[in-house]
Amino acid sequence: MIAILGGGISGLTAAFELKKAGKEFFLLEATPAIGGKVQSSQQQGFTLEHGPNTVLINNPEIKKLIEELGLWKELIFPDEKASSNRFVLKNGKIEAFPSGLKKMLRSKLFCFETLSAVFKEIFNTSKSATEDESLAAFVERRWGKQILDDFITPFVTGIYAGDPYKMSAKYTMNMLKEAEEKYGSIVKGAFKIMKAKKLENEKNGLPKQKIFTFKNGLQQLISALHGQVEENVEQGAVCTKIEYTNKEYTIHYEQNGVEKSATASHIVSALPAFALAELVHNFAFGLSSSLYKINYEPAMTVHLGFDSKNMVFSEKAFGILSRNAEKVPFLGVLFNSQFFPHTAPEGKDLITVICGGARYPEIVAKSDEEVLEEITSCLKVLLGIKGNFELTNIVRWKRGIPQYEVGYRKIEAEIELFLGAHHNFKIASNYYKGISVSDCVKNGSLVAQSLI
Repeated sequence: MIAILGGGISGLTAAFELKKAGKEFFLLEATPAIGGKVQSSQQQGFTLEHGPNTVLINNPEIKKLIEELGLWKELIFPDEKASSNRFVLKNGKIEAFPSGLKKMLRSKLFCFETLSAVFKEIFNTSKSATEDESLAAFVERRWGKQILDDFITPFVTGIYAGDPYKMSAKYTMNMLKEAEEKYGSIVKGAFKIMKAKKLENEKNGLPKQKIFTFKNGLQQLISALHGQVEENVEQGAVCTKIEYTNKEYTIHYEQNGVEKSATASHIVSALPAFALAELVHNFAFGLSSSLYKINYEPAMTVHLGFDSKNMVFSEKAFGILSRNAEKVPFLGVLFNSQFFPHTAPEGKDLITVICGGARYPEIVAKSDEEVLEEITSCLKVLLGIKGNFELTNIVRWKRGIPQYEVGYRKIEAEIELFLGAHHNFKIASNYYKGISVSDCVKNGSLVAQSLI
């Protein structure tokens, strides 16, 4: 019997693969809901994403999953113009992020010295002083501080909500690190790596437009998966301890106030690092200690719906990222109804504000009234929004996004040491091998395949 712990996208994907193969398994999910942070809701005609707002079809596993669930025809791809228009807030002004060399030369984001540094990077022979270099140190060494402050920091805080001075270059922007290691230059290497990736995507039949959602939001993917494995799922089952004896695992859990236990020959953990750390410390102290070291940054999503004519900012855009120096209460703003028009009623706009992270963790603990006052007063000035908001919604994730920080290499080594000793124990969580939804689908699928 196989036990899957955690009913997020990773656990559900693994369950789906095992179900197809006719394997016996059960899945324990601690909450009454299913899907982890991939949650959507419909309110007043708006479609809201509580966690990830978009997913990428960037590997064969997620493409295959969508096809096998019969959801390919249900895919909604974004408005191309809006999805390609991205902005950065600099010195209080919304500046377009250049998408090509010509636009880069004309951009107000980059001064002459910075552009010069980008081109000179081809001849930069500097090497890292440490084996595990921070992202900030890496970018400053290769390109200089302005690229770090005005591009890399807004970009990675929009994904990880972390601190580039703590984040590992290897584990958060590996393509840049790989370009340096293989080709001696980011500029030279990145183009070659991207070209190879493009050819690989074409070989795997992946679409050129990779961002997608569904009519009812990303929850539709979760619902389809859950529908396939529902009879194997126990919700509200809070795991309290795992015991390991005679090559078998006994999972103790509590459900509806009743203490229960189940025995499994194999375990797939799709739990957060801190949750698994607590469960295995009695027989895997090294793993437990390492998992406790993984930092989770808090994050908050604020949805705002309003009449389209009430916003002065009229660019068809994907979103705006903010620099650290701006001192605004958000990491980024997504214009959902611009790139996915179906997410708002006709004549209305929906924007999603991402807050918190390493930059401003305190905001997550503030009251709804305080949060809305701070966010809306800022956006009314920045975007020229007038009148009242028809919809406001706040979703808090106190332990939001796991961080791949400097020192993660040792944590990864400890994970792999444990997995080498426990061949029947698998890990498919977003703190191991990637945080994106598509990474989780890939990892959940590959872990299941290893058990089939």
